[in-house]
Amino acid sequence: MTTSNTTPPRRRSWPYVVVAAIMLTLQQGWEAEQVIALVTCLLVLIALITSASGRE
Repeated sequence: MTTSNTTPPRRRSWPYVVVAAIMLTLQQGWEAEQVIALVTCLLVLIALITSASGRE
């Protein structure tokens, strides 16, 4: 019997965090422009982290 030393694939939780943040801002009554600015910043941040980590 051989065992593998590979780690199981990690689940990506950032989509859930982004959706939760967007829903919270909408529930708190943020203006549409503020929500769009937040989403844009979050997507850019995620893209930077993803490209820096070398993973897709």
